Amino acid sequence: MKTPIVTLTTDWGNQSFFAGMVKGALCSAIEGVQVMDITHHVAPFSVMSATFVVKHACLGFPAGTVHIIDVATQPPLLAVKARGQFFLCCDNGVPATAFGDEIEDAAVIPVPEGIPLGFAAHTLFVPVAQRLLAGAPLSDIGPRPEGFMRRNLTGWLPVEDGYRIFIHYIDDYGNAYLGMTYREFEELRQGRAFEMIVREQRINEVMKSYYQQHSSADPRRKLRLTVSATGLLELAVKESSFVQLIGLRTNDEVILRFKS
Repeated sequence: MKTPIVTLTTDWGNQSFFAGMVKGALCSAIEGVQVMDITHHVAPFSVMSATFVVKHACLGFPAGTVHIIDVATQPPLLAVKARGQFFLCCDNGVPATAFGDEIEDAAVIPVPEGIPLGFAAHTLFVPVAQRLLAGAPLSDIGPRPEGFMRRNLTGWLPVEDGYRIFIHYIDDYGNAYLGMTYREFEELRQGRAFEMIVREQRINEVMKSYYQQHSSADPRRKLRLTVSATGLLELAVKESSFVQLIGLRTNDEVILRFKS
């Protein structure tokens, strides 16, 4: 890679000094590095939100990119290779859940005695990123882990009279990303009419965009079931926040039923 790239995915927010501290250390350690923010607004300590962001935002970068992920970070710390890229994180479920069988290699990052772990992204991930971008193999970083923690991030489940679909992520607009892809939806649908039950609201069409006109003048009927750029079904409200209007949160569920 001609220009070394390091990305940051964190729950630090933009009001603190953490991002600036890490960026300064990266720029001092790695000549010509391009540091890119994926987001600093992962829900605090939310491994599910971090997994969603990494899976959908990081994997399209060039081979050799180093991604620093600092959400609910605690030992053991890992350097993971997937799709030719490197991910510096901890074994909290993000690597195994986001990459699955696409993990090519991994190493446990040793913690030298006397090094504080309160800010691992700065004290440990920055020097590891420097070594990886200089061409060091993962075997030089540390020993291979014996395994990975896995989390059960169920997308949807069949129930007696339909399907239970879980909300996996909520963006800054208050849109909710469901754990079912549009492709999965159409495979289950097989051309049938459907009804998605969101609290007391019912949705029976997939709209092409947030701005498609709706037949009802009821403001609560501005609910949109659409398809996000990730390929997942998405619940939104035109020019408003789905979460504020309806009150659902990550891990809550909606019900999908097909009509015979």
